[in-house]
Amino acid sequence: MKKELNLIRKTFEGFTLIELILYMAIVSVVTTSLISFGWNIINNGIKSTVDEEVYSNGRYIAEKIKYEIRNASGINTVNTTSISLSESNPADNPTVINLSSSRVTIKKGAAAAVSLNSNDTAISNLVFTNYSSLDNKTKNIQFSFTIFYKANSVRGDYQSSANFEGDGEVRSN
Repeated sequence: MKKELNLIRKTFEGFTLIELILYMAIVSVVTTSLISFGWNIINNGIKSTVDEEVYSNGRYIAEKIKYEIRNASGINTVNTTSISLSESNPADNPTVINLSSSRVTIKKGAAAAVSLNSNDTAISNLVFTNYSSLDNKTKNIQFSFTIFYKANSVRGDYQSSANFEGDGEVRSN
């Protein structure tokens, strides 16, 4: 008879209410942690993509401006937001780099102006400064600009900006 009661007790054993609540709490904590970790990975990926877009566009624009200044045969004019460079190739003369509607554009000769930054970025505060010597032996132009990501969101993941500075000297001397 005792054996039968022990068998009956063992077959009806289950979780108590306390055990059930404890297991549910553990599963909830683990699930919440995994979801939070997953969202952090996604948000960091977004922020990384936005930063990469801003910095790669900024580096490209800075290097392109330096390249054009260094390969020019001379400087026509330097204004605060634009420069005009003379080129030895008549088809590229003049080369004009300027800020137009939050975009840095370059126009070579009679060709149409081409934007140097992507549609996802905007440029502000483009400033050119002429540091050429009075005797024109050194023709140096300094530039600086701010580039930022154009986002329709107020979330911090979609916000990024960077300041770039550089200079170039005409090599034709």
